[in-house]
Amino acid sequence: MTMTEAQAIDTKYLNGNTKMIVENDTDEKITNLTTSTGSNFHIPPPAASRMKGGSANTKRRTVHAISNSIFVDNRNINATPKIIQDNNNNNKNAASSSSSNTFWKNENTNYFKFTFYKIVLAVLFFMFGIFRYCQLQYNKSKLKILDLLYNPSNTPQLIRQDVVKLNKIPSRLAAILEVKPIGDVGGGLKGILNDASELVCWTISAGVKHLSLYDYDGVLQKNTDELRNAIYEHLSIYYGPANVPNFAIRIPHFNKILYNTKVKGDIKSKVAIEVSLLSNRDGRETIVDLTRTMAELCSNKELNVNDITVDLVDTELKQLVGQEPDLLLYFGPSLDLQGYPPWHIRLTEFFWEEDNNQVTYSVFIRGLKQYAGCKVNVGK
Repeated sequence: MTMTEAQAIDTKYLNGNTKMIVENDTDEKITNLTTSTGSNFHIPPPAASRMKGGSANTKRRTVHAISNSIFVDNRNINATPKIIQDNNNNNKNAASSSSSNTFWKNENTNYFKFTFYKIVLAVLFFMFGIFRYCQLQYNKSKLKILDLLYNPSNTPQLIRQDVVKLNKIPSRLAAILEVKPIGDVGGGLKGILNDASELVCWTISAGVKHLSLYDYDGVLQKNTDELRNAIYEHLSIYYGPANVPNFAIRIPHFNKILYNTKVKGDIKSKVAIEVSLLSNRDGRETIVDLTRTMAELCSNKELNVNDITVDLVDTELKQLVGQEPDLLLYFGPSLDLQGYPPWHIRLTEFFWEEDNNQVTYSVFIRGLKQYAGCKVNVGK
């Protein structure tokens, strides 16, 4: 093909909607691919041609083509193809053929590498799945055995016998509860009220006088009357209707305290346990509100900046939320604080049972045993 013939070629349609324009500005002949709208045409990698043609484009062929496209090393492949119009350039044709053969060899090698890595990944995933299943069954079996060994049978004396063996017990206890779906065991509002009432009974029987119950959405705070009735009913089962201990329910966020209304006389001096109800509002938001209040007092010159110390912040947060618990129990498969007030868990001991999702006495007593064996070192 001569130079005149090459310049006489104007257009040639590819696939019905793409035209090839041959230009000759210098000695090198460059082919530009443009769409009918004038935008640059994206050249697919060579492996994408596998997806075209054939009787059917199956998923296997699609995955095969995509995998090859990922692992093809096309750094040496030019995005703009060149049309060689000189018939005497045999050396360039030979080099191009050699490069194409090297490309397909590399493609096959990368395909086998990809297949090998995929098999290794599948084997590892399968082995981990078997290991996790065995671990789950082991933890579930262990929890069932512990539930049989530690069964209070609604008897405070049995709980007291388990606690007497411990070297120490926490003076303040906290627990994180969550509302489960209604269809699950112990789900809905009735479920969380039952869990909270059981915890109150175990705590009183163990001799702990302060209990903090935390749920993220504040369901217990919104249903204090139902909670108070549920606690009274459970205590009646444990101690009998005539010997129900007095209790108080404190809601720091609303600065409100509710007492057992079914007992006459001076209740405040005879309270066996104080139950504090916390929610997400008592966590970071309380710290932010306290910081904003101090900033406003400083701007109004009602508070000196030098007077703001860690002790001041600690005192204010204790008044707003409460004291820091010694032990925090979580009745879930993995530890999730769910926004529990961060300032109040600096020296708190945590306990939870892996793969557990029920509020059980075995988790409660094992948490007390862990606290009895721990040693807390406080720096100066």
